Amino acid sequence: MPGVQVSKADLAHIFGVDQPTIDGWIEKGLPHMQKRIQDRERQSFTRDLIFDTADAINWRLTANNLAEDW
Repeated sequence: MPGVQVSKADLAHIFGVDQPTIDGWIEKGLPHMQKRIQDRERQSFTRDLIFDTADAINWRLTANNLAEDW
């Protein structure tokens, strides 16, 4: 069952960690997507990281990822 798509700040809040911890988890393989967002004022695009909460929880619960303290 898919989870809810959230920002990095929201995911950090859900897990009770800071955003640099999420960055470390990304380097270790935390599933995420990049969402392309159009900035109409600047006529450019930015990319935001989006996380599926179910994927993030499943990733975190794997044996390899539980060894690290929260």
